[in-house]
Amino acid sequence: MTKLENLHDLEYLNNITLCMELVIKWKKLKPDNPELQELSRALTEVAFYNNRLKQDVDTYKLIASEYRYEKNKAILELREIKKKYENLKKIDLG
Repeated sequence: MTKLENLHDLEYLNNITLCMELVIKWKKLKPDNPELQELSRALTEVAFYNNRLKQDVDTYKLIASEYRYEKNKAILELREIKKKYENLKKIDLG
């Protein structure tokens, strides 16, 4: 995760926390207000949705990293095999 991603995450967390705290405060003052109940539900859904997106991105980054590792490992193994093959060809032709 980059510093910029961390900064964006921190900004999001601060904003969603502020919104949720305000809604909780307002719901205590007017617990039967259907609009506040709906706002609370919607904000919770937004927070969970954002969390799922972040988890998906983190998972995709991990998977991509694992694929890059496996690709690089295969390339190194191929180079080693080619080198051994060339050495064996030199011995046979020598």
